[in-house]
Amino acid sequence: MKSIKQLDNTAKAKLLHELFPEEVKPFIEHLKQVCSDFEEHQQQYRESWDFGFFSFDEWLSLSRQTMKRIETFEFNMLRSSKVFSDQLCFNLQALFVNDRIIKYADKISVNEKFKLMVQVLYH
Repeated sequence: MKSIKQLDNTAKAKLLHELFPEEVKPFIEHLKQVCSDFEEHQQQYRESWDFGFFSFDEWLSLSRQTMKRIETFEFNMLRSSKVFSDQLCFNLQALFVNDRIIKYADKISVNEKFKLMVQVLYH
């Protein structure tokens, strides 16, 4: 097994899926809701956008890519840590998904061990 410092985004997501399979479905539901909300309320997000690394349009594009992958691979993402990690956590899309994993752990999940693991892996 690789050290934490050697884990890339795909390996981190795969590990989370394998350690906490009960969190996968609620996380994917959360991710779908965020993508949908982002799409439906574009104007509000655009007006208040202050994320310096990405423009609003770039972040919206990542959200749309994420939603397309979920629509295509959701069933297999729930069952396979490899499909989950390979489809959601590569290229720039990984930044969008990582952001949502962190926020899901911080604000939604009630699993303290999951929250701790997210802190270890992503902070």
